[in-house]
Amino acid sequence: MHELPAPVATRLAALVRSLPRASLSVTAGGVDGIPDALSRLLDVVVEVPALRHRPEDVPVLAAHFARDGVTFTDAAARALRTHSWPGNVEQLRRTVRDAAARSSLVDVRHLPPELLATRSGSLTRIESLERDELVRCLTEHGMSVTRAAETLGISRATAYRRVQRYGITTSR
Repeated sequence: MHELPAPVATRLAALVRSLPRASLSVTAGGVDGIPDALSRLLDVVVEVPALRHRPEDVPVLAAHFARDGVTFTDAAARALRTHSWPGNVEQLRRTVRDAAARSSLVDVRHLPPELLATRSGSLTRIESLERDELVRCLTEHGMSVTRAAETLGISRATAYRRVQRYGITTSR
């Protein structure tokens, strides 16, 4: 909302005023970020904390974003609930819709690898590829770190070091 040019905000405010029984809902970083033309139309301002501060809302939102009949395994629900969601609700929506398009029973293997990795900071391309392949192997049914190491052609010790380095959680 703070990036909305003043002339556009003025035209939008005029449009909202011209509609009978129209209500206006906006998303903004704060009350100060709402242009004056629109702020005069708001009766109530509700500040909603970022999704990372409301992990209890994640399962409810995930169920809402998934199509009917889609359920989540405990491991997938835990991964969704514990992720920090830097992209907030929009990132959760995209993640759930993509996973639900793959299966009616969403498991961790249907989720993006970054949801299972807790390492902060950015990764190089090769590190991202390495992390993603390790997560892909670990999320296959019945796969252990030892079997994933064999599949990837690396030693078991290397696999465990990579799991620790990338902060990959392997709970089932």
